[in-house]
Amino acid sequence: MAQEKIAARIFDSVVKRYDRFLKFATFGFIDRWQEILVKQTPAGNFPLDVGTGTGEVVKKIHSIYPNSIPVGIDVAFNMLKKAKEKNKEKKNLFIRASAYDLPFKNKSIDSILTSLVFRHLEPDNAAREFSRILKDGGHIGILDISKPSKFIYGSIYFFANKIFRPIGEKIFSKDEYDYFMESIENSMTAKQLEEFFKEKGYSKVFMEKRFLGMVVIAVFKKEADIKF
Repeated sequence: MAQEKIAARIFDSVVKRYDRFLKFATFGFIDRWQEILVKQTPAGNFPLDVGTGTGEVVKKIHSIYPNSIPVGIDVAFNMLKKAKEKNKEKKNLFIRASAYDLPFKNKSIDSILTSLVFRHLEPDNAAREFSRILKDGGHIGILDISKPSKFIYGSIYFFANKIFRPIGEKIFSKDEYDYFMESIENSMTAKQLEEFFKEKGYSKVFMEKRFLGMVVIAVFKKEADIKF
């Protein structure tokens, strides 16, 4: 898809400064949020990290589930190189692949995790492919931007788009920063996310809001009769 080509170009260009920016933009909370995501998502033998980026979630999977063999996929080649460097001492696999065309057999993956990725995806197409490869009873764990109350969301969006933008554009280009701002606008509320996965045949097993409700960490379990 065209959007994936844009994402690949942007994330390939920011790989050297991405981790630093993410820690700064989340006031250092990103590591804690990812730890919660991984701990609350039963990994199984073969967990899949969609949009693995620089491999931080895979790194935490190794720490929390040492017997698992995680797989990380991303459309950005430079991100995958960085992820592989970070996790070179462990058993894992990194693949350049689309979330809409995953190179795995039906019902072959034990769990799927996404960290700050789901809002970038076309949700119906992504969920269909996730359901195809995920085993019955498997789990999807999502950490992402969420829309809280209109006042809080409006205030934080104003800060990100007006106050923080000059700093962001020193790290990224204007077009790259615009891409991130657009993705925030496309994010779901926690309730919308829960309803979306319920409609797809999943049950909620964990949900927690962080950062004044601007961040949601949620885990959903796949029921056995899902059609994909």
